[in-house]
Amino acid sequence: MKRQGNLQHEYSGSDCLQLKGHDAHTEVAYLLDHLKLCMFYSKNRFSEFLKFGGYSQEDVLIHKSRARLMQPSFVLVRDQKAKCFLLFIRGAISPKERLTAASSVEVPFHHIVLNEGQIDNVILGYAHCGMLAAARWIANLAMPPLRNAVREFPDYQIKVIGHSMGAGIGAILTYILREHHDFTSCTCLAFGPAACMTWELAESGKDFITSLVNRDDVVPALSKVAMESLRSEVMVSSKLDDLQDQDHLSLFAKISQRIAFAKSHMLSISHSTGKTGDPNSSISEPLLKEAVEITHSEENGLKINCIHEAYFVANPEHDLSVVSVDASEERVILVNNDDDVSVEAAAGSAVSASQGDVESNATLDTEQAASTAKEEASQNLNGSGKEKQKESPSAPALRQLFPPGRIIHMVAQPSPDRNPGEGTSSKEAISIYETPRELYGRIRLAPNMIDEHYMPSYISTMELLLEQLQSDNIVSTAPDDS
Repeated sequence: MKRQGNLQHEYSGSDCLQLKGHDAHTEVAYLLDHLKLCMFYSKNRFSEFLKFGGYSQEDVLIHKSRARLMQPSFVLVRDQKAKCFLLFIRGAISPKERLTAASSVEVPFHHIVLNEGQIDNVILGYAHCGMLAAARWIANLAMPPLRNAVREFPDYQIKVIGHSMGAGIGAILTYILREHHDFTSCTCLAFGPAACMTWELAESGKDFITSLVNRDDVVPALSKVAMESLRSEVMVSSKLDDLQDQDHLSLFAKISQRIAFAKSHMLSISHSTGKTGDPNSSISEPLLKEAVEITHSEENGLKINCIHEAYFVANPEHDLSVVSVDASEERVILVNNDDDVSVEAAAGSAVSASQGDVESNATLDTEQAASTAKEEASQNLNGSGKEKQKESPSAPALRQLFPPGRIIHMVAQPSPDRNPGEGTSSKEAISIYETPRELYGRIRLAPNMIDEHYMPSYISTMELLLEQLQSDNIVSTAPDDS
């Protein structure tokens, strides 16, 4: 998170389209009204939802309140004011709904595009297994009453609305419904949708699916491929931090610490010796000489370890052990335990390797034996590798999933007129951008990436955005005094 920093600016780059003016204000207000309905259905009692939306029991076409595995809670109501049939799908609230979200295997899902009742195109792709199963279950239950209602009210539109997992299920359900001639006008409003389908399918839904993302919400970018990439980034970051820590504590710092440690211990026993080289010194000469020899031997030991590690990195197939050390010429003789190949390495290179510059100056004493051993080892490795390939089948490739349809993102950035020392919440500039799909192929870490996924956070950001858009409209329509 430290390395990435604040990445909100990536959602407002040159490849993003900022939405402004009266049209943007109207669309955000429209989305806010439906999000409030969705939250009332998900969080409150069903009677309170009906009262808030102004619906009666006669307006309820079908309602499934109890969620099961691959069977989420949903309701289909008739909105007489808006002349729409609204299908609300609840997100992952209960444990069984969370298990549906956890069933994240990618399974084939193909969408048939109809044009005037005829097949115009077929979009091939993959979708989230749990969400696809839930969407098909809802379609089987909702299509019979919905078909009767559409025939009774042919001028009514169909809208599927959901948040989080409910948004992903709703998007897939919209694809399924649009494959039937009676439901080709079906559209979807997805709030914080989960990554649920592959690129081609997601792109094909731009005309009838609108996905809204709030600030640093991590769920739209959360997929198995993105999590594997994040895991690799974290592992590399950890290795870099370890290397930096090793640079700070170099070989010479360790030696100086050991010398200081030896001196501090010899001070306490210096009075028990009778031979001193310097009458003003409290350290005995034999002990000081012994301490220097100890530190010199420890330094040689460190060099030997560095040489051994450096050679092992360059030649992992050799099992080497140290048999002799030539301190005068600063050489270390290593022996291959498998093929009896001796290797002579300069100790000076080990010092530079311990300081971060790994340079191996190893030379072969018996080149013919070494080359023969390498050839045999490579043949053995190649043979065993082929056998392993025959035994274990190749693992299936992970498929990247993306949020569906047209994506619009609410971005919060510090206001340019914010005074230093003031809090960021009161002086944030909220904007909304239509963003490209590739931005959601990786996970961007942020302190509030979980909190900003919940519906109350979406609602508060949308209310701030409406105020910002309204003030911008007033400024843009104000008459010029000049």
